[in-house]
Amino acid sequence: MNLIKRHFLNNKQLILWALFLNFGQIFTFDLIQSVKCRLYECCSPPYLPNNFTQLEENLNKSLFGQPLVQSTIVSALRGHFNLNGPKKALVMSFHGSTGVGKNFVVQFIANSMFERGVKSKFFKLFIASRDFPHNEKIDEYRETIIKTIETTVKQCHTNLFVFDETDKIPIGLIDTIKAYIDFYTEVDGIAFRKSVFIFLSNSAAKDIAQLTLSYDKQNVYRDDFQLKVFQTEIQNSIYHNKEANEKGLWHASIIDSYLIDFYVPFLPLERDHVRKCIRAEFRNYNYTTNKTNESGILISKITDSDIENIVDEHVYEPPGHKKYSSSGCKRVPFLVRTFIYKKMLSSQLNDEF
Repeated sequence: MNLIKRHFLNNKQLILWALFLNFGQIFTFDLIQSVKCRLYECCSPPYLPNNFTQLEENLNKSLFGQPLVQSTIVSALRGHFNLNGPKKALVMSFHGSTGVGKNFVVQFIANSMFERGVKSKFFKLFIASRDFPHNEKIDEYRETIIKTIETTVKQCHTNLFVFDETDKIPIGLIDTIKAYIDFYTEVDGIAFRKSVFIFLSNSAAKDIAQLTLSYDKQNVYRDDFQLKVFQTEIQNSIYHNKEANEKGLWHASIIDSYLIDFYVPFLPLERDHVRKCIRAEFRNYNYTTNKTNESGILISKITDSDIENIVDEHVYEPPGHKKYSSSGCKRVPFLVRTFIYKKMLSSQLNDEF
């Protein structure tokens, strides 16, 4: 009986010791992880804020003339992350001419998803003209894309992959990601369903401009534009029209498999939108227009006339209408900085004399 009792006590001690060691390992691991995540980015809060309220506020404040963008993107991201169990990765394709805000919006999205924004290790940017310039190297590019995506998703379930200049990507290359954005629970043991993929392109810009002009002629406000009409036009344009030098999404499998969730049109910008871009850029330098002191004396560094002069620096199209800025707001930062520098130089010269 004593032998049995001693045997039981010995086993109990072994069990308690094993539990202690196991707890110690867990505690040590958690402690190491805690310290690590204070020093380096981790796949956990606060590094993954998913703050789409802030995204909505930023778009309302800083993006001009793009009601379809604002209404589509925020809802898409909230639905993807805030509702349980997305069935596939979220895929959005941004289309429009130069300077209408495509890259601008990507930065806002990255900032809303990651504390470190575009500097996050869970944000990956591919630029076609830089990363995929040669059609004959398509197999090499496929390997790069696969390795980058799978390595990133293994590190974290929340990630953002951006393919810029998809109108310049070798035909067929974009289908490399098809398995990652399809309705699969896992691919080789990796779940991609919480990932976000965004394509940026100038393709279909003319179609978007023509539709916008048609609505304008009918006195239809931008807020009343129908997304479905633009989405159909964009999808048909990029699928059926082959870009120069065998580039683009011509006959892409991800299109005819309906794996792109939203084709987002970025509308051409009018003079008033350019004017708002200019004022916003001046505010970045603490320059305001028509600002007065308590005595009503004008003390602002710029005038409405200054703003209009910069607005007039832009070229407007199409011929006969001259309604839309050919470069959107892309030149605004350069023009504003040049104006400020000239203003400062003039002030210095006046002080000297």
